[in-house]
Amino acid sequence: MKKALSIALVLIVLVTAFAACTPVEEKITGTWTYTETVLSVVTEKKFVFNADGTGTVPGELTGLFDINMTWSISDKNLTVDSELYDPVVYTFELKGDTLTLTKADGSVLTLTRATA
Repeated sequence: MKKALSIALVLIVLVTAFAACTPVEEKITGTWTYTETVLSVVTEKKFVFNADGTGTVPGELTGLFDINMTWSISDKNLTVDSELYDPVVYTFELKGDTLTLTKADGSVLTLTRATA
C-alpha cells in the first residue's frame, strides 16, 4: 500500500512539474481581448496569437479588418511585427487569463483571454 501511494505521489509531482514547464509561447497562444472607448463608443478588440508565430492584431476599424502579424518571445519581451506597422516590443506579464503588455513608452494594454 505504501509503495502504491509513493508511486502515485511521484507521478503527481512529475505531472505538476511538467505542467509548470509549459513554454510561455504555449500559454500565450489563443485569442485575447480588450475594450477601447473612442468618442463614448466602446469597442471590443482582439489579438490572436497562433501557435506557429502568426496571428492578427486589431486594425483601427475593428470589425472591418484585422491586420496579419507575426510574433515571438525572447526573455520577457513579446515582439509583434505586422504588415502595416513597425515592429512593437512589449514587456509582458502573464497571470492566469490576464496578459499585460507594456511598451517602452510606459503605455499599458491589459488583455483578457477570450472564452470559447
